[in-house]
Amino acid sequence: MRVQLASLLMLLTLLGCSAQSQEPTPKLQHARLTEPQSELIAQGIARLMHSKPIAVADDAFMNTSVLVTDSMNVMDGQGNLIMGKQLSMPERFELLIKNQICFVRHLDSKATEPLPLVKCKPVD
Repeated sequence: MRVQLASLLMLLTLLGCSAQSQEPTPKLQHARLTEPQSELIAQGIARLMHSKPIAVADDAFMNTSVLVTDSMNVMDGQGNLIMGKQLSMPERFELLIKNQICFVRHLDSKATEPLPLVKCKPVD
């Protein structure tokens, strides 16, 4: 009985493997926005980075699939900008698309966040 059950399970496994589609899974492609959507981009980056929304230019991701953000300026105890004090490198993000859904990816960590309300198209 155990041999028959094992044989049946093996047969079902092999049938399941052969029934899978032969088309490759679509990969994320570089993308650009079809219209300015800076607020949605800022919200997506905030979710991705677990931070408050950042200011994003209106033309972000319109001409290129990469966005570089300035690092935070360092202030002294009285709120004055300390010149030359950059504690971190600028953050870099890329806009991607897969199956008509846009994503933003942090280039250093490769963390990716879907942007379901954003409209973008693959880069030609």
